[in-house]
Amino acid sequence: MKILVTGGAGFVGSHLVDRLLEENHEVTVLDLWESQDVSRHNGDSRYHFVKGSVLDDNIIPSLAKDKDRIVHMAAILGTSESITTYDVEQVALVNVIGTIKILKAAKKFSVPRVVFPTSPDVAWLNPYSITKQTTEKFSQFFNKEYGVETIALKFGKIYGPRERWSDASVGSPFNYQFLIPTILIETLRNNIVKIYGDGNQKSEYIFVYDVIESFVRALQTEKNLGGEIIHVGRNKNYSVNNIIETIERCWNREIKKEYVKMRVGEIPLEIVLDNKKLKNLLDYELKWDLTNGLKETIGYYEQAFKNLE
Repeated sequence: MKILVTGGAGFVGSHLVDRLLEENHEVTVLDLWESQDVSRHNGDSRYHFVKGSVLDDNIIPSLAKDKDRIVHMAAILGTSESITTYDVEQVALVNVIGTIKILKAAKKFSVPRVVFPTSPDVAWLNPYSITKQTTEKFSQFFNKEYGVETIALKFGKIYGPRERWSDASVGSPFNYQFLIPTILIETLRNNIVKIYGDGNQKSEYIFVYDVIESFVRALQTEKNLGGEIIHVGRNKNYSVNNIIETIERCWNREIKKEYVKMRVGEIPLEIVLDNKKLKNLLDYELKWDLTNGLKETIGYYEQAFKNLE
């Protein structure tokens, strides 16, 4: 297939690009930057990179034309960062209007399917969470009124190799603070890790290879799943303290930590995802448990830290 991946230079996007090329699809990446994780495909005739924004009306139509699928990942992330770091109007423009532009292009050129990630239903009042809930509604609207087959995959905390930490000097236009890479890099630096709240807040943690398998199945299924919102999880969550303890056990080293107040835009929650639709609609159950996923992740960041030195 010919597949457009917006935001394809990022953490999850780059893994998906790898997988799609392995399966001999033709992949066009639209992103604000070309990361090392995707630029290594530059010699591959099936890989095309376009530098640009999902807000650019001069780019989107030409990229959507003749595509068999669109995976729309481009977004400004970050729960706290969408308040403290990035302008709320920019977050809304990129995440909501950018999504609408992609869906309009899919409608205009009759792209058979658009797949995109979304976030858990939470009571957080921050621009990121609000925009993701809004894009879900717009995807269902475009499916119902315009016949655009949209599939939303709802994830908890995605982790694994290539996830960025807040001060990673990798040339990205946006950086964020995510729990697991922050724990690993700060520990390798022999620093104290700041833990927000009491560490008892819980979420599902999904290893990136399971995420990619879910995307591939959503792209390839012969079922019409238009308007579906599919939870990608296993009905099992972990607290931040659980994550720290498991890292210590897998890594055989102590995490020095300090508990501080919750970040703005977040409140302690317990997030769990019902995997019924994942099994029934995509015929998939997650394969990577927390221990194996963390072992794979730790090895990556140990090597990344060596490269920083």
